Amino acid sequence: MMSFKLPFNARVALVEHDASLVRRYFLQTLLRHALAAVLVCGLCLSLPVAYVWWSRGYVADGVNWFYLLPLIDFILMFPVLVAMACGYLGKLREAGTALTPEMISSQPRMTVGSPLDTLSTFDLCAETLSGLTLGLALGYPGPASFSHQQFKGRIRISPPRSFWLWRRMEVLVTGAPGEPTQIEVRRRFGLEFFQVQRGEPWGAVQTVAYHLHVEVKRRHHTLQLARREHELERAALHAKLTALQAQVEPHFLFNTLANLKYLIRTDGDTAQSMLDHLVGYLQNALPDMRSVSSTVERELALAGDYLSIMQIRMGERLRFRIDADDAVRALPFPPAMLISLVENAIKHGLESATRPGELLIGAAVDGAALRLTVRDNGAGLSDQPGQGLGLANIHERLQLLYGERASLAVEALADGGVEATLSVPLAAREAA
Repeated sequence: MMSFKLPFNARVALVEHDASLVRRYFLQTLLRHALAAVLVCGLCLSLPVAYVWWSRGYVADGVNWFYLLPLIDFILMFPVLVAMACGYLGKLREAGTALTPEMISSQPRMTVGSPLDTLSTFDLCAETLSGLTLGLALGYPGPASFSHQQFKGRIRISPPRSFWLWRRMEVLVTGAPGEPTQIEVRRRFGLEFFQVQRGEPWGAVQTVAYHLHVEVKRRHHTLQLARREHELERAALHAKLTALQAQVEPHFLFNTLANLKYLIRTDGDTAQSMLDHLVGYLQNALPDMRSVSSTVERELALAGDYLSIMQIRMGERLRFRIDADDAVRALPFPPAMLISLVENAIKHGLESATRPGELLIGAAVDGAALRLTVRDNGAGLSDQPGQGLGLANIHERLQLLYGERASLAVEALADGGVEATLSVPLAAREAA
């Protein structure tokens, strides 16, 4: 409802109302009461006339005098109506508020914009309109009685346990895809139409519109905070993944450059081959440190260049084979994980073995998962310090990227050696 309470000792400049609007207000007040008198007296008159006509078959004498009752009522109520209208205008003037068409309308309306989608806005409006807070703000003894039509975006509210034609309001939520959602609050036609309008309908519309605006703004702010928190979490995740991927083993580069320096003096062709594989290795390894996504093809190429370099260094002690179909090679795969398994197999399995070894890399699709396997026939699992650091790094990155949908399994083989299997979920379109 509208309130004209002012702070203590506050001074408000008096305002002058629009003369044409004032005349319209007085005329509207008189006509509405006159219409109400006609309807009420007509209803009261029709019942006895109908009874007499039905029981006696004629209209009783003196019934025509009842037609003067609306005129008598209007004459008696005229000064009262004028006094009520003047009192309302005086309150507005003292409060420093100019008269507006909405204040004297029995069916005012107001529109509120919503940044949310239509369905979310409708659910929020239904939740707000059915609450106790709004009911008390409207002067109800409890929560508003309301009905809704979700597919039409329409909600109707009224005081609890009230007559269905009394103080009803309607909220209409509209919005096309890609366009802003609009909330229209309006007062529906009711019996208060015949009252002297003193701003109650307009005050109720303002109250409902204000509460909906506050709740929409609060929900939008909450969603923005959640979205920002999600973006910060993604940024932190990306930074953590980048830091994990950047843990490059420097000894491999130093040892390779030292071997390359020696081969340049002793075997130029082998040195050229090692240099070519080193360039290929760096071309594939450096982008992996700056991205979160790669492909099976690029990861296999990185592992192939690495193993070619290690084969030159180890000679007959290392053989390797890569088995993957062309369709599998095109699938996305996290960077720098496969190479960590390959490095781990070389360092802790084949280099420490006294016999020639072989390393096999396989990539295949198994249901809705992509599996990459690294198998060697080296020394097997051992308790050497640092052997589990690379595996722990891979496991942590898998948890950050996929949660429980990805896995890393390391298994000792019966005839010696180790088999490590990386399993990551496929995207929906690839799984199909």
